[in-house]
Amino acid sequence: MRGMEKKIGVLYGVGVGPGDPELLTMKAARILRESMVIAVPNSDTSTDGKSRACQIVEGAVSMEGKETLSLVFPMTKDANILEAARRKAASEIAERLKVGLDVVFITLGDPMLYSTFSYLVPFVRAEVDGLDVRVVPGVTSFCAAASKACVPLAEANESIVIIPAAYDLKTLRSALEAYDTVVIMKVNKKMDELVDLLESTGRLNSSIFATRVGWEGESIVTDLKGLKGARHDYFSTLIVKRGI
Repeated sequence: MRGMEKKIGVLYGVGVGPGDPELLTMKAARILRESMVIAVPNSDTSTDGKSRACQIVEGAVSMEGKETLSLVFPMTKDANILEAARRKAASEIAERLKVGLDVVFITLGDPMLYSTFSYLVPFVRAEVDGLDVRVVPGVTSFCAAASKACVPLAEANESIVIIPAAYDLKTLRSALEAYDTVVIMKVNKKMDELVDLLESTGRLNSSIFATRVGWEGESIVTDLKGLKGARHDYFSTLIVKRGI
């Protein structure tokens, strides 16, 4: 009929938590059940859609009859390569949205914290006029780690900062001086340097190392000196307190 507009699908950004399917929220599970297209970010084409985020979803929701849209986002800092990957992913998502299908982009942890989803949204908006974007928060790895260790991230007037280990040590030292709690994410390649820094700032004995939270091989470590010289999982985090 004249005047009727074609229905555009909704783009959902859904946080699936750190690893344990039971940490998936009820709202996330409902949206995943109701939607027929699940967009899965991958760092390369070899995973065939079986990313960690996808494994979490499969542990909680049936994927039968759904399209798993595997999207490749290379692990690189090259701005041109990243933009090309985001444009390609946005185009594939837009194809589904334009025919009225809702698309659920799943992401580890929370979609609004160090997530590919937040970078992707502007590119999809450029492809789809009047795009409806809805975000479902998820449990972060450091919140799950703090719960496992039964250590509060912050109490009363304590301050907290969350930073990636890619920051230089001078920046990390400044953060340790300024904040009561420092959460350092993706520390796997920096552990030896970080242990030395924490020891020099008097924070080594009030720090917690968490790796693979919610997955097989999960570990919470308080004796950080023993971690030096070892290889660590990409999904590793430090929670550094002034005193535990």
